[in-house]
Amino acid sequence: MITNIFQIDKSRGFTRMDNDLYEALIGAELSGRELRVALAIHRLTAGFNQDSVKVAALYVAKMMYTEEGRPEAERANVSRAINSLIRQRVLYRDGGSRDPISFMPPAEWKIDQKSTVLKYTHCVENIPATVLKITHIKDRNTNTTPNGVDVAADATTPAEPTPDASSPEPTDKIPYEQIRSLYNTILGGKLPRRMGLNESDRKRIRGTYNLKLEGQFVVREKGLEFWEGLFNDALNSNFLLGLNNRSWKADFEFLTRASAIQRFLEGKYDAA
Repeated sequence: MITNIFQIDKSRGFTRMDNDLYEALIGAELSGRELRVALAIHRLTAGFNQDSVKVAALYVAKMMYTEEGRPEAERANVSRAINSLIRQRVLYRDGGSRDPISFMPPAEWKIDQKSTVLKYTHCVENIPATVLKITHIKDRNTNTTPNGVDVAADATTPAEPTPDASSPEPTDKIPYEQIRSLYNTILGGKLPRRMGLNESDRKRIRGTYNLKLEGQFVVREKGLEFWEGLFNDALNSNFLLGLNNRSWKADFEFLTRASAIQRFLEGKYDAA
């Protein structure tokens, strides 16, 4: 008799999931963290016979991580995952970070398509033309495939050239329009949209590529991934969105200044 099979104890109860929602989550191209957050929200809604739930990111992080200190460390990542799911219309929240969350009908989901970053040119190919997957400005690049499998360098893999970190970023490699497009896609509904770029914008962005903190060129080394993470973090900052005593809001010009980015990386702006 097989004894290592998990036996379902019906006395513990069950959380029912709508079949359409279940199948949509199975087929959705979500990140692992996004899927876990979605499951946590489902547990807190359907599991308690509620259509929506008012829950803090820290509480969800405690559901996902049990190690001491880990939930606190992951709270910001969970907050960004919630925001990503809202942007992709998997979840719905009418209001700010303290308002209830519910699921959108799967037919209305707008899941991001995968994108390919060309390492040698720092250009981005979108398949199709959609926004990139959510990343965070403090995440480190890893040597992995899109499926998360580690890639070991071998004789058939050409060595990637090492850039000269001491030299300025060549201007023809700075994706000005992609940066503007990311800003409008992520923040256009909350902050003033940027409809075009002038030479002052390009000069300011070029300057940010030489921002160096703790020995690293933090913008140059991550390219578009940095800007995507920055704009998503700004979307979680109440202060930058205008919830401050001056009713001041950030804009494209502000978020592309080297001085503002440095203050952001130093944690000077509160996150939701």
